[in-house]
Amino acid sequence: MSEGSGRGGGLRPLRTSLENWTPGRGRGIDPLHAIATAWPGIVGANVAENAAPLELNGTTLVVGTRSSAWSQQLQFLSLQVLARIRTLPCGVTVERLTFRTGLVKRARRRTAGAGRKVSPSGSASEPGPAPAADVNEAFERLRARIRAVAGQPVARCRTCGVGIEPSSDGASGRCAPCTGEADRSRRTVVERLVYMTPWLTLGDLREHVPDLGHGEFEAARKLLLARWWMVLERARVARRVSPSGIERHVGSSYVLLQSRLPPDQITPAVVRNLLGTELELLLWPHASEASHAPS
Repeated sequence: MSEGSGRGGGLRPLRTSLENWTPGRGRGIDPLHAIATAWPGIVGANVAENAAPLELNGTTLVVGTRSSAWSQQLQFLSLQVLARIRTLPCGVTVERLTFRTGLVKRARRRTAGAGRKVSPSGSASEPGPAPAADVNEAFERLRARIRAVAGQPVARCRTCGVGIEPSSDGASGRCAPCTGEADRSRRTVVERLVYMTPWLTLGDLREHVPDLGHGEFEAARKLLLARWWMVLERARVARRVSPSGIERHVGSSYVLLQSRLPPDQITPAVVRNLLGTELELLLWPHASEASHAPS
């Protein structure tokens, strides 16, 4: 039949119909599937490894992310993401993004030619080296890295001999475990000296511990004062001294450390002022009674 006949409902040649036909946008395409397929191109390969579309509720797209940091990052980029989704031929309108924090499966395919990666903080980093063209190039790269590492000088711990990072700041030259053990041993020596000879000055102690600093000495002194006061308090609450009489030695050390006076200047009044009458009578009952006796 001719093209002009039956304009209202007549037949038309098939060729004319095909020339005027265009495919409908998004017919038969699942909108969420279309968004998920195009997701790496929408947000970038690196972001796609840490965030993925989960479901579509009306005009709201729910996106799962690895952490709250990634949710916040995508929130900042939501306008750009929505604009790119609208260009997809899926016939769906997405007006809002919401986020759920949880484990997201890593994308198994990386976008070819991806640019710089974006970190959760929003800062960009330079892309890594391009993949090796073949196995021979990969092995050559590995051999070059081994040669570079082998050519570097290796520093060794002067205590145990294990390899350590070279230091240019005048560090101790020990590995971390040996450094910690040396520090503990030094603290023990200082605390023992301060305990056994609490009347020694910082200058006197430096004859036994070279380079002993004021801060190091004060730290040991305050630590011992706190420990000794706990021992004395337990004795005061129990109202008794142990058979070994260790509390008396602790009391003497406490008074000397706290008063910072030499032994010949310690008087009953100093002891009473620092320990109190109750502890003074408990530790040195005879001396206390003599000092309180009327002349």
